Amino acid sequence: MPVFLDQVPAEAPEVRRPDTRKWLALLFCFLIAGCLLSFLFWTGSKEGGVFWFTALGVPACLWGTGFGLRRIVYKADQVWAGSWNASRNALWNEEILRGQRAAWLIASGVYTQAGSRADKVLSAIQSSSPIIQVQKTTAGAFIRHSKLPWFEDRQSDEFSQTIKALIMQIQPVLAEMPADIHCTLIADFATPALPDALNIAADIILAETGRTFVLRNGHGFEAFDSWLDNAWQKPSLLLSLSAEIRPSPRDGEGEAITLALLLNRKHPGIPEAVRLCRPEKYKNDSLAKTLSKALLWGQLSPDEVKGSWVTGMNLSQDGDWYSACEENKLPLNMTEQHKNIDEFIGYVGVSAPWLAVAISSLAARAGAAQIIAVETHGNDIWIAGVTPGENTGTRQDAL
Repeated sequence: MPVFLDQVPAEAPEVRRPDTRKWLALLFCFLIAGCLLSFLFWTGSKEGGVFWFTALGVPACLWGTGFGLRRIVYKADQVWAGSWNASRNALWNEEILRGQRAAWLIASGVYTQAGSRADKVLSAIQSSSPIIQVQKTTAGAFIRHSKLPWFEDRQSDEFSQTIKALIMQIQPVLAEMPADIHCTLIADFATPALPDALNIAADIILAETGRTFVLRNGHGFEAFDSWLDNAWQKPSLLLSLSAEIRPSPRDGEGEAITLALLLNRKHPGIPEAVRLCRPEKYKNDSLAKTLSKALLWGQLSPDEVKGSWVTGMNLSQDGDWYSACEENKLPLNMTEQHKNIDEFIGYVGVSAPWLAVAISSLAARAGAAQIIAVETHGNDIWIAGVTPGENTGTRQDAL
């Protein structure tokens, strides 16, 4: 579940001790009042111990009682404020540690118009050679988009073969995992021509891996965020499969099938794994604040971030992301170290978050922390850090 630091109660205000000067002034007033009242209303001889006790002693006793009660209240407030702040700080630190949970990306795969490897997309981006191009759609129109090759006529067969090929790529890593490890599946399929895509994929996963992956409710980063908390107590695998196959693409859109295999423990046998930190969801307040939280979850200082990746039809068209980076003092050259994935492959819908993860992870493996900003098909914006595996983050036992 998301981490809302803003909902952690504020610290109790500082308890101010009673002002001694004011209380001494009040004592003087009590003594003056006691003397005046005694001289005005005393009917007997205005001398002797009884008279002066009434004139001075009674006001002093009343003042002392009030001052004592005030000190008791002050001490009680101090104890309450100290207890409140201790509990509040414990909750604050606990929530930050929960926010800094991350998963290790131990394998990934993509299938786009460029082929079946993420590094081909990364090479196209680095060489400024867009994969997206003007081409004919299935409806016969010519628009600028990318499409999966060979998917026009035999979508079911091609989809099955692609899923099988992606699963085969992660078999060596899966072989390193214990047989009894809990396995979870996140499935995001926008495939109108293949309504049974989930069943096809589930059958292939079971047949090729021999493992049962339990389907998780939710989609994309929201499901990943929830999995980080619900599966944190024991070693768990998360397999994310996504497919965006458009029957009628629009200008600037693309198609992709992605796979990501994540582990919520550091595996000593997979040193090349990178960390996908908890994503932070934009809450209609400030994109700069969302980025700040994502940096906190990734335990990243601004100087550590060496690249940013964005994808989303609206996110890539305004300057909010540039402003957010500037406000958080990220030392990025927006010409060279900032990349808009959509300019090279098109916006790939439900596959956009995992395509961004796959591409940025290649740069993170070289030791350079990355930040990704993703606009989902529901117009939500998520920001997450992708960091080298050496940055172990929150303490967690190895697998």
